Amino acid sequence: MPAKCAAPRATAHLSQEYRTPAWEQRKLGELFEEHSEKDRDDLPALTIIQGGGTVHRDESNRNLQFDRNSLSNYKVVDTGDFIVHLRSFEGGLEKATCCGLVSPAYHIFRGKNVDSDFYYLYFRSKRFIDADLKPHVYGIRDGRSIDIEGMKTIFIPWTNLAEQRRIGAFFDHLDSLITLHQRKYDGCANPLFSERRISCRKPSHQNRCSATTTPSG
Repeated sequence: MPAKCAAPRATAHLSQEYRTPAWEQRKLGELFEEHSEKDRDDLPALTIIQGGGTVHRDESNRNLQFDRNSLSNYKVVDTGDFIVHLRSFEGGLEKATCCGLVSPAYHIFRGKNVDSDFYYLYFRSKRFIDADLKPHVYGIRDGRSIDIEGMKTIFIPWTNLAEQRRIGAFFDHLDSLITLHQRKYDGCANPLFSERRISCRKPSHQNRCSATTTPSG
């Protein structure tokens, strides 16, 4: 008796038709060029905020001492450049959010026809830090450094610029919404109460923030 053919799965064609194609992989050094411009002491000195971009040193709340006479040796960064700083081995690459000068000890990478918002997500991702970058980190503890030439050989995802911009804009908008709601929830604090328990939940129709409080005195 001939064996019966197994009935095809109803979703079998979907796995092929709607499968997301793998993104092309390119070397970091092919998409980003190391940039080292100096002798621009007319620009402001910047401070890196890990996970927060760059700010003018004069406007930061950090008490950082530096010799203004040595600014000619500092490196120029433009908005959207990526910075390999002293803590990049644990926090990834930082993105310049303003134009100015950074320490000559840092390495600056400028993208070629890429969207910086898109790659900022990747350069601060767990995968990039713990898997891609880690083989190029040497030294121990706080003395660790990154082999820049080795880092340039890392294969990173690439897609066309239009898609990069759509993805980057989406997550940038998402970050803005998160920040907005964090500020909204922080505003639930009532100075008339000394103790409060904030419970923020998301019902199906809207976001709410309720507070259970214990009056003081």
